[in-house]
Amino acid sequence: MKKPWKILIVDDDPSIRRSFEKFLRSEGYAVVTARDGIEGWEAVTAEHPDVVLMDINMPRMNGLELLEKMRGTLGDAMPLCITITAYGDLAAAVKATQLGSYDFLTKPIPLEKLRLTLQRSFEKIRMSETVAFLVGAAGPLEEEIVGRSPAMVEIYKQIAGLATNKAMVLISGESGCGKEVVARAIHRTMTGGAAPWIAVNCAALPENLIESELMGHVKGSFTGAEKASEGKLGMVGDGTLLLDEITEIPPVLQAKLLRLLQEREYFPVGAVTPRAFTGRIIAVTNRDLEAEVRAGRFREDLYYRLNVVHLRIPPLREHLEDIDLLVPHFVRKTNFQMHTRIEGVTREGIAVLKEYPWPGNIRELENLIVKAAIASKDRILTRDTLDAELRGMTGGGAPCPDGILPPAGELVPLKEIERRYIDLVYRASHYHKGNTASTLGITRPTLDKKLEEYGITKDV
Repeated sequence: MKKPWKILIVDDDPSIRRSFEKFLRSEGYAVVTARDGIEGWEAVTAEHPDVVLMDINMPRMNGLELLEKMRGTLGDAMPLCITITAYGDLAAAVKATQLGSYDFLTKPIPLEKLRLTLQRSFEKIRMSETVAFLVGAAGPLEEEIVGRSPAMVEIYKQIAGLATNKAMVLISGESGCGKEVVARAIHRTMTGGAAPWIAVNCAALPENLIESELMGHVKGSFTGAEKASEGKLGMVGDGTLLLDEITEIPPVLQAKLLRLLQEREYFPVGAVTPRAFTGRIIAVTNRDLEAEVRAGRFREDLYYRLNVVHLRIPPLREHLEDIDLLVPHFVRKTNFQMHTRIEGVTREGIAVLKEYPWPGNIRELENLIVKAAIASKDRILTRDTLDAELRGMTGGGAPCPDGILPPAGELVPLKEIERRYIDLVYRASHYHKGNTASTLGITRPTLDKKLEEYGITKDV
């Protein structure tokens, strides 16, 4: 049988100590009392209370000083503290919160209010006992690869092998699986981060401007070219140029990109003299390039030039064990960027995340953590909070809606699962392509291609 919760009352007013002690003992709690901060500290070290209920204004050592001593000496092992302040003493309440007080009450304190506050306190303690991890202080986080699964260890090995050369790199993988993060890691490994890094989304550039954006142009080479531009190839110098969604490059520019890779030089639009290229190109795609070649949409010779070193980034469903590391990373990032104050996630919460197939991959997981952190009324993310966000993402119902995954024992191609999920999100978004693309973590042009490829249309 579990021992009763132990509460330490620290207050210099004997009448308050007696009334609180009588009430709390009647509620079934074990109670210890102290007259000031010095006696309170002695009781904390001797009695190990679960909760400390303390006044701020006391002789010898006040409540703030006791909080500071507990925090400095006990750290994360300090008991949960509730401070009592005079009515309207907001400055003391703020300071107490900064020193680690879970909550504060203002005098006079109705006994029902005390009861409810303590109930919340014990619920927090119970929750903390099932926490899978606690996050550290929030701060600016550099985008980094997170994971220790065998699949991710293999990616680390490949990145290390690219440190001393400028071999062409092709990175493939589903949308949201972290391809650009891997590309940045390659760039840092090769240059230490000192050389320029330029990322270009080929799908976001108009077809009539993409050549000029990449290769630059001379003054007067076309209407509107009022001054020369060195283009992204010129700007990158000895650094790294990321070509995202490489399959969106039009056929004419594919031929010019092939020459660039073969000769390490290029012609800006309107130029008659070639310019040398000394940087590294990393191409990224979420499509099957071999299939694009077979379909005649992508040059075969360019594919072989791009595919010198090929890194396939696994979808999250293939390394779900890395959720144990990804979640605390995203919690710290969210705390810093969104000013949330999440301290951890319960083991049950982590378990429910591992039950979901994550069609949007790591980007979808990060998006869920942000939403859950903002929505949470406590500092610990629970299974209920995370499950509610999962249901919200999938339009209600189970974390993985019926009809997305096949029944047990039935095997279907991965593309069929993707088709079902895109169709579900498209309908749930009321056929709004912008919202659909955002939820899926892909661009509008990519969504249009997927809708056409799978024959998904608006119901009428």
